Amino acid sequence: MAITIPILTDFNGGGIDKAVAQFQKLETTGQKAHFVLRKAAIPAGIAVAAVGAAALDAAKAAAEDAAAADKLAGQLKRTAGASDEAAKAAEGFITKLSMQVGVADDELRPALGKLATATGDVTKAQDLLGIALDVSAQTGKPLDQVTTGLAKAYGGNLGALKKLIPGFDEGIIKSKDFAKAQDELAKLTGGAAQESANTASGKFRTLGITLQETKEAVGAALMPAVQ
Repeated sequence: MAITIPILTDFNGGGIDKAVAQFQKLETTGQKAHFVLRKAAIPAGIAVAAVGAAALDAAKAAAEDAAAADKLAGQLKRTAGASDEAAKAAEGFITKLSMQVGVADDELRPALGKLATATGDVTKAQDLLGIALDVSAQTGKPLDQVTTGLAKAYGGNLGALKKLIPGFDEGIIKSKDFAKAQDELAKLTGGAAQESANTASGKFRTLGITLQETKEAVGAALMPAVQ
């Protein structure tokens, strides 16, 4: 069974924005599908073969996403003392941030986990992740590399910031004052991630992320049938 959804009518940013908005609405559809499968499909005894390769692939994607979310939750609890509620809120933060800046949650979760381990604080880690995204967008350096540098700087090795931004203020580095370094990073790169997300390329990234999120939502709904 194939589901056809009109995506673009014109090759422009407005068309992509409309497509993203349409796909975001599918979250409610996925929840309804989950209810239908639980109430009707499972008692009817749907065979796995009838689900189809596409459905199995969606279920696999949903399972992998859930596993990644559980891994992050466990890391936040162990390294930052996060409660169940705080870990759940962090996952919501990741989802919202992913759509906002056009970066996949597969990149954001490890980055947040690394920063939480370095700071021992989820809120502080979220603040630093925002800065890391700006630095990554402006310099073109991978997010993982940037978060590693920030984690080292937070631990006292401010010299790591020179590898992220050549010419970074030597006075701040020598002071070993991370608060000043954080303010300087925000001054130099603040808003770069959002600017990148607003470009044509950024809009396509966001569309791709939304399609993947939709696939995972459908997969989650189909999981009981697959099982």
